Amino acid sequence: MKFPLSLGFAAVSCLISLGAFAQTACPSGVAAGSALCGPSGGGGEAPPRPTGEWIKTWGAIATSPSSGDIGSSTGKFSEEEARQGAMQLCTKLGNSDCVVSHTYRNQCVAVVDSSKSTSGRAIGKIISAVSIPAAQERALEDCRKAGGTECKVRGTDCSKPYFHKY
Repeated sequence: MKFPLSLGFAAVSCLISLGAFAQTACPSGVAAGSALCGPSGGGGEAPPRPTGEWIKTWGAIATSPSSGDIGSSTGKFSEEEARQGAMQLCTKLGNSDCVVSHTYRNQCVAVVDSSKSTSGRAIGKIISAVSIPAAQERALEDCRKAGGTECKVRGTDCSKPYFHKY
């Protein structure tokens, strides 16, 4: 009587399949842990959904050739908006000859000048880089290479990215 009962149990066991746990992606006939096996399916939680996005912003520098005044604009969402902001600030200082001399996106800027130079004329440099120290270093170096003998940093700023939440 035990034989038919165990035969029935075996038959029912073959018909019912249960999910296997801790499987790896191995081809048939290859033992788990072999170099031929791929990673397991994971089965963990999905990565978290982003809550927003980083938007890069623009900056601009406008200068007046006659007075040396500077207008700076940062954190603008378009290059044109940054240009307009810099021009407005430069003209608010009473200048009528302002021109946009530099634009930058998602970077920092340094403005350097020297009233004394080996040529006898003033020298100015505007350089953008990934950080304020990097922009200052490059602008000072360019000023010295152009003959500036008393190069000084007049201003620095960065156009920082803006996080827009969904």
